[in-house]
Amino acid sequence: MLGLSVFITACATNPATGERHINLFSESQEIQMGKDADQQISASLGLYPDQELAEYIQELGLVLASKSERPNLPWTFRVLDDPTVNAFALPGGYIYVTRGILTYLNSEAELAGVVGHEIGHVTAQHSVHRMSSQQLAQLGLGVGMVLSPELARYGQLASTGLQLMFLKFSRDDETQADELGLRYMGRENYDAQEMVSVMAMLDGVSQSAGGGRIPEWLSTHPNPGNRKEHIQGMIAMNEDAYSGSMVNRDRYLDHIDGLVFGQNPREGFFRENIFYHPDLKFRFDFPQGWQTTNMKQGVVGISPAQDAIIQIFLTDKQSIEEAANEFFSQQGITAGTQRKGAINGLPEISGEFAVTTEQGVLHGQATFLYYEGIVYQLLGYTAEPNWPGYATVIVSSIRSFNILTDQKILSVQPLRINIVTLDQPMTFKDFTTRYPSSISIDMLALINRAELDDRFDAGHKLKQIVGERIE
Repeated sequence: MLGLSVFITACATNPATGERHINLFSESQEIQMGKDADQQISASLGLYPDQELAEYIQELGLVLASKSERPNLPWTFRVLDDPTVNAFALPGGYIYVTRGILTYLNSEAELAGVVGHEIGHVTAQHSVHRMSSQQLAQLGLGVGMVLSPELARYGQLASTGLQLMFLKFSRDDETQADELGLRYMGRENYDAQEMVSVMAMLDGVSQSAGGGRIPEWLSTHPNPGNRKEHIQGMIAMNEDAYSGSMVNRDRYLDHIDGLVFGQNPREGFFRENIFYHPDLKFRFDFPQGWQTTNMKQGVVGISPAQDAIIQIFLTDKQSIEEAANEFFSQQGITAGTQRKGAINGLPEISGEFAVTTEQGVLHGQATFLYYEGIVYQLLGYTAEPNWPGYATVIVSSIRSFNILTDQKILSVQPLRINIVTLDQPMTFKDFTTRYPSSISIDMLALINRAELDDRFDAGHKLKQIVGERIE
């Protein structure tokens, strides 16, 4: 049982589904698991900084959860500052929607369908059942990186919370969550047909990506096949339970007015292999051809062979000396000679290190650099035998850290949603001409769920995307 210190509870009937499952986790353990993972996910992905929107999502979620079969869980609903189209649930009542999925939704009833679906995963205990069946008490499996425990707390690459986020559900779980989501929508008098619209939207997002990519929500929530038809069938079979009519389109759109659309360049962006961070005023050159990722807590580059890593993270230290001493003095790390110097005029301390892991010895360079009140940690490492082949490119990349002076990049702003209330009847094509947007007409039509020839009355609200695109 992987050394689990858990109590095996009796096979009990789930109040939401009527099914019986062996569960390795008590409710208190389930709640603690979600609470711990919530802290990791909130720190890693970041919460969207709009208190009014956060309160709106929390209020709506609590109303739906109060009518569920597990109303006494510490239900928590959050908006993640992430542009992907996603929503997910953690055990114990922690529910997340991204600002990316909020961009594509068009009513409060659609939002209630998404949130209700995620509440269904919690009330049916899908995560803990799957974890129990796999005999897992923790999912600290990392994301394909080989790190010692000491380096992992710096690299932020192995995370129980993120593994819980990406725990995939089965098709049966998805069908059940759809049914429960409809149940909770019906209990609050929401129009259940709006859940059908959500599935149509997800199909549209997938098709707009050329079929090669699917929304993040569908990557962890597999489509059980003919999903729209299945939801419509459930509605038709139980019309009394799903007879609600509340949509609240305008109320929802007013809440997402001003929402950031797409990637927020203020938090950093790439142009080919060069990373720019306008808020922190620095640039960094990753090696050509490396796969790069910008996260809330840092930036990571992975070699084409996936056998070397370069990463930039912010520390909480007051000086480069303090940061370097803490890193190089860790148990298990063999530190080389440390050198003080400067990178493009910025004070730094660098040194090579080695650390033994279960998979072998890692060898790399750690650099600690001070810039505008922040101590940065720059790490580059690979397996010991590969270090001679990677040393030059890793060190060269680390020493590319430089002050950002391009005023156009420093002043860049994100695209945002602007909710327009039509002052006269017009077609959607007329709308795109009178209120031009910074994205393609096809994308604008998708987020508005409209066709060019659709005609709207005065007073109707539509989404416009404003701001200057980054080329």
